[in-house]
Amino acid sequence: MTYEILDHPADVKFRTHGATVEEAFSEVVTTVSDLVGGVTNSHHQTTTRQIDLEARNLEALLFDFLNQIILFQDLEDAVVTQAPNLDIEETDNGYRLSAVLQANRIPPDQALLDLKAPTYSQMMVSGNGEWTIEAVIDV
Repeated sequence: MTYEILDHPADVKFRTHGATVEEAFSEVVTTVSDLVGGVTNSHHQTTTRQIDLEARNLEALLFDFLNQIILFQDLEDAVVTQAPNLDIEETDNGYRLSAVLQANRIPPDQALLDLKAPTYSQMMVSGNGEWTIEAVIDV
């Protein structure tokens, strides 16, 4: 586990790390899954969704990525647990992310933390040898 929950007065703030920007973004998925109380057992029904995002900078890409995770979870009553083959590339206009989000359906009798939306407040993506991401999610 390469993430940590940070102090925040009202919402959930976290920090992830990775040797590459893709690894740091993948850890965002793990963090969000753990935050909501993720259903990671393989015996639960799974569902997937391909996402392709473009943004002017890495913070905007992270914001959109978090939005897609939360939207997928809300629409499918599922917990996103993995994003295999996550790829981020720099483009002439910023950055592009493509990934397949894998999620486990939430059993009807299980109550999980409801995530509302990411916020740009205190959002940070930086890398110099190791990549670090910080973000706040409204709960």
